[in-house]
Amino acid sequence: MSAITPLNEPDLELFLEKYGLGGLERYWPATKGVENTNYFVRVADNRGLHDIVVTMLERQPSSGALLVPLLDACAEAGLPVAPIIRNRRGLPSDQINGKPTMVSPRLNGRHVVNPTVRQCESVGRFLARFHKATHILGAQAPDHPRTETWLVQHAESIRERISYTDFRLMRDAVDNIGSMLRREDVKRLPRGVIHGDMFRDNVLFSERGLTGVLDFHHAAAGFWIYDLAVVANDWCNDNSGVLDEDRTLALLRAYHAIRPLTLTETWYFPMFALYAATAFWLSRLTVALRRDAGAQLRFNNPEEFQRIVEQHFAHFFYVDARLLA
Repeated sequence: MSAITPLNEPDLELFLEKYGLGGLERYWPATKGVENTNYFVRVADNRGLHDIVVTMLERQPSSGALLVPLLDACAEAGLPVAPIIRNRRGLPSDQINGKPTMVSPRLNGRHVVNPTVRQCESVGRFLARFHKATHILGAQAPDHPRTETWLVQHAESIRERISYTDFRLMRDAVDNIGSMLRREDVKRLPRGVIHGDMFRDNVLFSERGLTGVLDFHHAAAGFWIYDLAVVANDWCNDNSGVLDEDRTLALLRAYHAIRPLTLTETWYFPMFALYAATAFWLSRLTVALRRDAGAQLRFNNPEEFQRIVEQHFAHFFYVDARLLA
């Protein structure tokens, strides 16, 4: 997580020559991304003008070598993702000033601010199709890093830098999550490749529906219900952090229609929602505290997920499996 990397025109033109994508027309920063630097680049070839995305990796993706075959598998399954474009030598990445850089098509659409029930259904259908399409890659995917050990270590690392009440909330959450993850029935929950970061700013919609899902750099092997919980926490909560019943059930029903949830998954969904919220609260808070200590880092607001953690303790979201049929 570092400052945005500047890009000058000569370096970009030299890079584009390695891909044969046409002449450079213009380019501009694409996002306020936290971990990578993205630029929209408009090029001209015999097809006319079209846009691509150039992503300069500020650090190696958590998904490692899984990223390219994962996107290939998604594209082959007809999922709306931006596959990696190979250079003239057939390689999926190159370099700009020694920094690993990847290229993909620019997908149409815009990010959603206030998701509707139908948009939550669309996200649920995508996630189920994604889990099924990439299941074969689960064995070669790195394990999701936010384990019980990760939670405990990160909580302890900041205990002296946050208030006593905040730390008690965090420790209560971590203790409850750890107890759940050690259960034998939880260990047997369905697993495979998870996106791990399917927030609203990683999904595009047009007036016709879902047009693209972005940023698979956190893809890993994990519990599929955790992936659903990550989505629910961002797409289905109200401003206070409470899960909205209509949107949450719409998400789960749409997913269930394609990849049926087991009864055990529905039992543990509320705890996985707490798990996902705690993991993102800890991650964001750790980065925010590092920035306060002087590091030049971009980060998202940790207080958003602190509110969600508080509400998961206050409002247990029971899922009646009969409502998913």
